[in-house]
Amino acid sequence: MNNRSRWVPPLAAGLLLGTALALRFLWPVPEATGTSKRKAPPVEVSKAPEPARVSPITGPAKPEPVKPEAPEQAAEGLRATVVPIGPGDVVPEPEVENPLPQENDPIEPEKPQTAAWRHEKMVRITELLGRDVERLEQERAAARTRGDEAEARRLEVQLTRHRARLGKLREETVALEEAARKEEQARVQ
Repeated sequence: MNNRSRWVPPLAAGLLLGTALALRFLWPVPEATGTSKRKAPPVEVSKAPEPARVSPITGPAKPEPVKPEAPEQAAEGLRATVVPIGPGDVVPEPEVENPLPQENDPIEPEKPQTAAWRHEKMVRITELLGRDVERLEQERAAARTRGDEAEARRLEVQLTRHRARLGKLREETVALEEAARKEEQARVQ
């Protein structure tokens, strides 16, 4: 991809966005869709409350108590639903702008890969491959009983490869067993 083609999609997107914004703000606002042109009703302007008057005999006038707005009126412009906290509810903690970094668990040192360890792994791998060979033999027999010769040949090829690998793994297992035995004897002495 050459350098010019890297700039074309972002540039095109920017131009498209700029055009859309320019049209949004510069385009004339459509008139009301009514058939007759009516003037909007006059808006009532509320007067500011009169300042409290001070009487020389009684002192300042007590202000009227302010009535709290109902929750429906207070949240008129909002669409959120307020649900009271019930028993068993957990109140989430407020989000922190810059939380402290978390401590990572210490990295465990790598276990030594001794001959005994490698022998155990090789035994496990050999066991799993042996299971695969048994499964493939069953699938091949099922394919032959169904009369699906192409599938049976494919499974036969897989079986020969798996059996060859299984033979090599068994030889390696015997060699690792001997190495593990020698390693154990050296450690005891």
